[in-house]
Amino acid sequence: MTQATAIIGEESGLGQRFNYWVQERVRRRRGSAELPLTLEYRHIYVMPTRFGFWFGMLLALTVLGGLNFNNNMTLMLGFLLAATAQLTTVLAYRNLVGIRIDAIRAKPVFAGEPACFKVLLKNPDDRHRFAIQAVSPESVDCIDMLAQDTGQTSLLQMTSARGWMEMDAFRIENRFPLGLFRAWSVVIPKARCLVYPKPASHPPALPKTGRGDFGAAHQGEGEQLHGLREFQPGDPLRRIAWKTSARHQKLYSRVMESPSEEACELNWYLMGSGDTEEKLSILTSWVLRAEHRQIPYSLEMPGDALPADLGEEHRDACLKILALFKP
Repeated sequence: MTQATAIIGEESGLGQRFNYWVQERVRRRRGSAELPLTLEYRHIYVMPTRFGFWFGMLLALTVLGGLNFNNNMTLMLGFLLAATAQLTTVLAYRNLVGIRIDAIRAKPVFAGEPACFKVLLKNPDDRHRFAIQAVSPESVDCIDMLAQDTGQTSLLQMTSARGWMEMDAFRIENRFPLGLFRAWSVVIPKARCLVYPKPASHPPALPKTGRGDFGAAHQGEGEQLHGLREFQPGDPLRRIAWKTSARHQKLYSRVMESPSEEACELNWYLMGSGDTEEKLSILTSWVLRAEHRQIPYSLEMPGDALPADLGEEHRDACLKILALFKP
């Protein structure tokens, strides 16, 4: 059983309802968290874990047995274990208090993929922090932090629809040192992830309308210089770079290129009637395919348009328009 399964599995029934009640109470009293957020004493709750609960039951039975049989060694053992357990509540609290949540970031994903929220943590104190966990309804991540150190935890959240997806509330918690008590703090973040439309599985062929004035050039006959290479038999004499050849005492030929004239126009108005989400899914596939093939592409949408271009910035700009499109 993985750590995530164990922790999430423990939160069932009464535990889930209690966590939900605490979350809603925090939402009413404090609202969404403004980052950076430092975990102070009023933000932290301490409660026994399931293991701590059964440990307490066993400890109570041990003390009752010692009292019943008037066994001083049993009573001393019970009181020693009780004092140790009580001390762990302070250690669990001190291991969490003072940690600062600096930022939460998430890269865009496609609908149906899990969004990965990076929670950036800072330990401003001169002591180590052990087993600091970030817990969301769908994932768990755990790190140790050195003194005056920074750390990062990753929380996954499944996506279903395009557009902005708000991050769910999560907890920063720890069960250090013995796992008897859990100190935790609820965080309701102002963080979101951009979700692109899901690409179509079998989209139509790329439309060939439009003209590319730039983009991936084709080497061969052309008027623009691409670079130099060593002279090879059969190269035209007019291609020899005489100055460079004289400087290096070796013949070099010019490699010419011609700009690509191929382009495609991704036009919402030329797609005809149909389901909006299906058309957005096809346009998303076309953007990815044109970028992969290095074919300049333009995008024409109601209320927005981008000229033909290539590159990651152009691709992300097109996908953002598709993600936030409102019919």
